[in-house]
Amino acid sequence: MSVPSSLFLPIKVNKLLKDFLFDFQFSFRLPFYTYKPDEKGENKMKKLLIMMMSVFFLLNIVHFTVKADDDHDHKKYKYYKGDWGDDDDDDDDYDDDYDEDNEHYNNERTDNSKSITSQWYLWTRMAGTAKGELPFSEPQNMTFQNNSSKKQLSLYCIPMNGELFIPGKSVGEFLGAKASFYSASRILELNMNDTELIFRVDTNVSYENKIKTPIPARAMFFNEDVYLPISVVANGLGFSIKWDTEQQVIYFQEMNN
Repeated sequence: MSVPSSLFLPIKVNKLLKDFLFDFQFSFRLPFYTYKPDEKGENKMKKLLIMMMSVFFLLNIVHFTVKADDDHDHKKYKYYKGDWGDDDDDDDDYDDDYDEDNEHYNNERTDNSKSITSQWYLWTRMAGTAKGELPFSEPQNMTFQNNSSKKQLSLYCIPMNGELFIPGKSVGEFLGAKASFYSASRILELNMNDTELIFRVDTNVSYENKIKTPIPARAMFFNEDVYLPISVVANGLGFSIKWDTEQQVIYFQEMNN
């Protein structure tokens, strides 16, 4: 007596399903090829997966460590929170709070300085002064010399709105200051001897030894640095500025020497 073939159908389906699951378990498809490892290949795959997981966790650890460090450093600036706004607020709230807080301050300073003409090499610490002429009109690399150390440095400068903008962190370090930039809050801190200067991108005030002081133009972020008027950085750290037209060199000289 023959057994109907239909009775073997569940068995065949079950076997096919097991074969499919087995193949799927030990195979994975990459964009360009299908890889079905043998026993050695399976060990290599395990090592690859372990390595990928290790890299993933390492990157996450680095990310959270950097963020934690920046957040920790930013806590020291709670003193300035009322003027510079809260980083957790949106941009519109920050702009409104900042403008409202500084409107009376800037107007008062402007009324007292209408008759003063500021020069690009001198930080008057007054807002709203008239602008003098610049030594050149196009952005370019300029040579700087620190007369104290006799060292020279070439940096990209931007003449704009009557001010000569230079990279604040680079110039500060060149003059001997300790410079720290906090990327989350976009704050630049310069420390030299007994002087502390703190700036924030997109604002036109600084904190000079914790005293709120106007700067002649808004700080801007460019080329991975905070660009500031050259007079603010140099004069603020105790240096005068001299422009040599023939040599096309800007000299920094300590004021107390």
